[in-house]
Amino acid sequence: MAFRRIFYLAAFLLVPALSAVTPLIAIPAITSTAGARGWEAYALGLSIGSAACVIVELGWPLTGPQRVAAEAPGDRWRTLVSSIRTRLLVLLILGPLAVLVAIALTRITGAAYTITAALMAAASASTGLSGNWYFTGVGKPLRILTSDAIPRALLVSAASLAVVGGAPLQVIPAGFLIAVLFSPVASLLLARHERREKARFTLRDDVRVMRLQFTAMSGRSVAALYAALPITLVGIFAPAAVATFAAAERLMRMSLTVLQAVPNALQNWLGSAPSRGEMRRRARMAIALNSSVGVVAGTGFALIAPWFAPILFTGTVAIDPLLATAAGIVLALVCVTRATGPLALIRYGRVHAVTASAIAAAIVGVPAICILAVLYGAVGATMGEILAEVTAASVQIAVLWRILRRPPKT
Repeated sequence: MAFRRIFYLAAFLLVPALSAVTPLIAIPAITSTAGARGWEAYALGLSIGSAACVIVELGWPLTGPQRVAAEAPGDRWRTLVSSIRTRLLVLLILGPLAVLVAIALTRITGAAYTITAALMAAASASTGLSGNWYFTGVGKPLRILTSDAIPRALLVSAASLAVVGGAPLQVIPAGFLIAVLFSPVASLLLARHERREKARFTLRDDVRVMRLQFTAMSGRSVAALYAALPITLVGIFAPAAVATFAAAERLMRMSLTVLQAVPNALQNWLGSAPSRGEMRRRARMAIALNSSVGVVAGTGFALIAPWFAPILFTGTVAIDPLLATAAGIVLALVCVTRATGPLALIRYGRVHAVTASAIAAAIVGVPAICILAVLYGAVGATMGEILAEVTAASVQIAVLWRILRRPPKT
């Protein structure tokens, strides 16, 4: 039993670790061949596409894991098929829009490599079709490797080697796009054994599901304003700081990708609590564990990032200790809100509280990022992110405090 638990946790750690390693291959290829301008275009496209991705997801990564954890196999299959259908409909609208925004922004800011930014925006938006949340919920992390992480790593690595060998820069986002479009197809193939009957849906069914997912989607969409769009905001209000800020932001988000293993591993455990009392105990443990991991990881990031950045970005971009410290604080705060929001509040059915925290954070964070970026550059923009995350955490903790103070019924 102990070995199985260790293997289970190791599998959850391997998936985000591989996802985080993939950009480590692409970034040096970009900066060594296209310099800071190529990196700016790539980062802008990634930022715009990531914001669109949050809407494309329709909140499924937020509500889906614990939902399928409690469903029977046949119902799980219907949930997966329904989620892919509805997300694909949204992508058909938002994907082209993300491409147009990327093209417009690269021209407004004077950035080069417009096609690279456009392709990266399309690829990032398409990431919203991933079935990773489904395999997280059913406790089968190794299937994320075969459906998403490994194909993405192979294609991006091959594309990066091709760019180093003389291929145009847009080959990297093109490879990324092919990989993320493969993911939902592979997810359906890997989950097809849970099908009990043919899943039949109509457009009316899809619209109904999208309405049901609206609350979760709206919260994540608002959160994208201060979590996925900061690079875009800095590109508009402080374009001279884009390369440096994007470097720190990307390294920090890559670290968070690895740390996502912790809440992912806890989704099925928390979602399957047999009683209210046990659920409360597990929620408290999840928050304590994620917070501790965040403090340790944030401190490590502040110490390591200034040393590691010149190596990763091939001397093109540097991260000073002050910027690294600010980004480390953001990292720690995100670890906290990952536990208080997508884990604890969702388990207690408080999706509206997560949405409210995102709205409050966006109201504080978006203007703070814009204004502080103009005044203090990359460090100022990161300070704006800190204010946003503190706001989100405060709202979520306040709601949880009221919930967890009540004595459990059973």
